[in-house]
This record gives sequence, C-alpha cells and structure tokens, in this order.
Amino acid sequence: MIESQSYSQLKQEIVESIVADRGLLEQLRDEIRLLRSEIRPIYTRNATSMSLVATDGSNISLQFDPFLVQIIRIVDSSNREYCLEAVTPTTKISTLSAKQFHPDGSPRTALGAMMAYLDVQDLSKLSPRIRNNEDGKPISPGWVQVYRELVEWASLFSIIRTNDFATGRQSNTTGRNQ
Repeated sequence: MIESQSYSQLKQEIVESIVADRGLLEQLRDEIRLLRSEIRPIYTRNATSMSLVATDGSNISLQFDPFLVQIIRIVDSSNREYCLEAVTPTTKISTLSAKQFHPDGSPRTALGAMMAYLDVQDLSKLSPRIRNNEDGKPISPGWVQVYRELVEWASLFSIIRTNDFATGRQSNTTGRNQ
C-alpha cells in the first residue's frame, strides 16, 4: 500500500511528467482532428438470422494514457519502500541520470550508489537499451522496463552492501550496527 507521503510525492512526479509531455498530447490531438471527416455512423439493420453468443465482460477495461506514465515502486516483503517514481518514455535520460546524485556528486538513490560503484555517471552507459533523448521526442518505451530492472538490481545491491544480515539491521560504513 502506498503511504500518504509517498502518494503526494508520486502525484507531484506525475504532474511534472504530464506538464513536460503536454506538447506530445497536443500533437496527438492535432493528428486525431484530421480524422474527424472520416467518421461514419453505424446504422441499425434488419436481420433474418440469429446467433447465440456468450461473453464475459467482467475484465474489459478501456485505458487512455497518452503519456504512458510508468510507476516504478520497489518495496520489500516488509513493505519498506526503496524507490517510488513516475517515468514516461519521453523523460530525459540526462535529467533522470542527474536525479540519481546530489549536487555535490554523492549518490542520492540506490541506483546512484550502484552507478558510483561502477564509476558511471549516465544511465545510457549502463545499458544499450537506454539511449539519450535530448530532442524530447519519444523513443521506444521499452527502455522504461530496463530502467525499472536497473532500479530493482540497485535496490538489491544496496541491501546487500548495507545490511548486517545476522541482526537484520543496517550497518554503517565502519561495520558497526546503527
């Protein structure tokens, strides 16, 4: 379950993503407007045959998300949250890379810590599926799944490096329990 503080953070990230991608929605709307003249009504007709058909409509849903917002949430079995963010295929990779670090260059997130450990400053250096998209145009949405997997691996990497498994507590850099 998402806590209220996390919900507020997530809401803010989604709003920021939508504002950043507003131009994409306007472009889609312009393309759809051109189809207005192609719309033809479907009229009722008389039929002389009958067909019995069974259907289960309980799982039918219609979703419309022109921004393709992906929620990335990493939690463990104790419901400890390691990551919660919203990403779209048009999220700038440079911005996302910078988000992993504090202004002084120290890691801000588990992914930032893993990147620092690997001596990498840009997400595009971690996987060939994550390419820079500075022009703001959408790229294949598949990179978001790769990013999600990197965040999952980074969270596990962080847990392994910081937890003292004999006590279940996190240890500091000197090895003593906090």
